[in-house]
Amino acid sequence: MKHYSTQPRKQRLAAYTRNAHDRCRAMGAHLSDELLKEYSRMRTLTVRKGDTVKVVRGAFKGQVAKVIKVFPRKGMISIEEATLTKADNKKVARLFRPSKVIITKLDLSDPWRREKLQQFKVPASEQKREDAAETAKERPKAVPLGRGERSSPTEEAKAADREEEAAEQKETVAEKKAEAPHEKKAEHKETPKAENTEPHKP
Repeated sequence: MKHYSTQPRKQRLAAYTRNAHDRCRAMGAHLSDELLKEYSRMRTLTVRKGDTVKVVRGAFKGQVAKVIKVFPRKGMISIEEATLTKADNKKVARLFRPSKVIITKLDLSDPWRREKLQQFKVPASEQKREDAAETAKERPKAVPLGRGERSSPTEEAKAADREEEAAEQKETVAEKKAEAPHEKKAEHKETPKAENTEPHKP
């Protein structure tokens, strides 16, 4: 396991001597909820010039704008309409770390990037299944109707079926109760005594 030092001087040195692919990995930002539904097999993506991002930290929180420039060596990005005013009233671009933004719209002008993202895209069948599950969760539960409220035809049919089942159950219970005492009486009937045919002895 790779060990990362907590000393600032060593962290700065590691950032300065970082490889190109490590710098690219450090420029990753989280995807928005809409993009996560479309590309559910990944969570972060490298920020590029042309992507639309939303700032989630700092004084510019909530601002949505396009990425103007990317600085992989510094590990920073600059976006439209995010500037700072210097002491001489000169405006300079405000730099953001990719971890402080989320990507809301991807720039798919690069065919290589477009082709690469296809493997992370959710298939149409899975998307339909997820949408059906979400609608089932969002569907409100059945609430008992108050006085004077009308129910839909399906609800009325279900209620009628329930009433019929309850009535049938009551009838069967009543029939069983009615039959039970007659059976008991028949069981406890006394057998008739045999008549004494023998002659009476004096």
